[in-house]
Amino acid sequence: MSAIPPPLSCPSRRMSASVNHNDDSPLHHDASEIPVEESPSSPSQIRGSSRRTSSGGPASQNNKIKPTSSTAMDGYESILRFLLLPSQVGIVLLLEFLNSFRSFGLRFVLYNYITNEFGIGDTQAGALLGIKGFMDIAFGLAGSILVDIYGVRRVSLVALSVAIIGRTLLAFGRSKGSLYMALFLFSPCGDALLSVGLYRVALKKLTTPLTRPLGFAMSYAFNNCGGALADILVDKMRGGLEDLKIDNHFPGVAGVYTPLRQFVVVTWIAVLMTFIIAYWLLEDWSVIDLYDPEDDNGIQQQSIREPNETLETEIEGYQDGSIVDHVDATPAKPMVKPHLLRRWFPNHYQSIHNEEDETQHQEGNDERSEARRLPNYKMYRTQHIRSNEGNTSLCAGVLQILNQVAALLRMRSTWRVLIFGFASFTIAMNWTASEMILPPFLERRFGEDIPIYTIQSINLFGCLILPPIVGALTSGREDFSIVMPGLWIMALSPIFVAILPTAAGACVWQVVMTFGEVLWSPRQTSWTASLAPTGSEGLFFAISSARSVMGPLTDFLMGAINEKKFSIKWLLFFA
Repeated sequence: MSAIPPPLSCPSRRMSASVNHNDDSPLHHDASEIPVEESPSSPSQIRGSSRRTSSGGPASQNNKIKPTSSTAMDGYESILRFLLLPSQVGIVLLLEFLNSFRSFGLRFVLYNYITNEFGIGDTQAGALLGIKGFMDIAFGLAGSILVDIYGVRRVSLVALSVAIIGRTLLAFGRSKGSLYMALFLFSPCGDALLSVGLYRVALKKLTTPLTRPLGFAMSYAFNNCGGALADILVDKMRGGLEDLKIDNHFPGVAGVYTPLRQFVVVTWIAVLMTFIIAYWLLEDWSVIDLYDPEDDNGIQQQSIREPNETLETEIEGYQDGSIVDHVDATPAKPMVKPHLLRRWFPNHYQSIHNEEDETQHQEGNDERSEARRLPNYKMYRTQHIRSNEGNTSLCAGVLQILNQVAALLRMRSTWRVLIFGFASFTIAMNWTASEMILPPFLERRFGEDIPIYTIQSINLFGCLILPPIVGALTSGREDFSIVMPGLWIMALSPIFVAILPTAAGACVWQVVMTFGEVLWSPRQTSWTASLAPTGSEGLFFAISSARSVMGPLTDFLMGAINEKKFSIKWLLFFA
């Protein structure tokens, strides 16, 4: 599993320090045989760049793809390239943080919330969460398809609008009817659309192959930062707040608000804030690096499909070079100004400039150079499937989606991701066990004074601090050389709490699990994103997350384990 062939959607991807290629790939080509025009440096040149001319004639045979550097990037260069990405990346990361806070926050307390606030038993609560899980998967798949058709911004705003209604019923509702409506109607139609790859699609489009590992590591850190703060906050509210009673002068919100219900109200506020930020700041942009030889979009730009053209015909177009690429692009405004980067990293910034000058000098002497240039990022409006289709009928749309699914399922990269997902499912059960088994186990054995969610936050704070460090240090390493050790470490972690069923054992479990997780999970997400075909990222993420269909089954299982007649020893058996 250590050799990772190129994604089939990008047949001309070159050898790189972070991606290995196998010669048995059906779309494998020798980079020296692929004619490509020189990378343009202005929007007018970008509009005219293509692997073939508009009349279908071949591009100049003299313009060959230059190999990328054989030297792996160090951590400082990875950080430099990431900070030069457009500021829209920062907006996506902020939305990831808020989305994580409202999502993790509710997940952590939902089991105790519905049992304590609505008087529902353990087995029934597990069943309710299992049904909700199946519905979330179905709506998440639909949301991923909609992202490819309508874009991240539109889907995000619609989903957040529905999520606000669902979270309102959950936070202020008192009847089981309002609970069921929130769990089975508004949550799947709102929260689920936000959870399956929505912002991952945006981040994939806003990063390049060289910056993607660190970009998804940062996304992982922001995601866990939101969860960690939710953990700490709910523990502080449980231990430091009293029940709040609102009298009948405020219809609709009157009643007693326990600390848990007050926390759910806080997550409702987080949903409102996410909607406001997404409405004003979130846009659909894609980024290319004209000097990154690993970035096929940087050389070919973006292919715009003809009407009724399927993903499979697009792949064939890349193979025979028949696709004409034409798109307007503008220089990207970086997250951090270059003069600040020169001040923060003077030696490394100057080193890259010196390499660039040396590269230009060698090119003038017709010599081959392997030095990487400073990135030249440009942005363009993301083209969606809907904007390129002439027939907008429902039947045509369904057929188009089915054709895309069929084309994706014929790709080797899709099956590689699916097999990996199902193979690692039992390891991923650590997360479910940590959320559903650990809190009631600690509370029932040691009482309500034990800081349950603070213990849980060990994992989240570790996943906040460590992923950017690991991502920066391992950006140049082959993906599965990082993933495999992490899987083994995380797989062994539950044995500590099974042998030592105490608060200390739970802490050791969280620490060991965290070390394994930060190695494999962010890198696996980056690897999956690199395989996703341009224009079908949402659908690819949905298909690649097929292992989540087994998640609700674990909810039923965890509900049964939580019955008092079971002990923590079952955790070792199932996790």
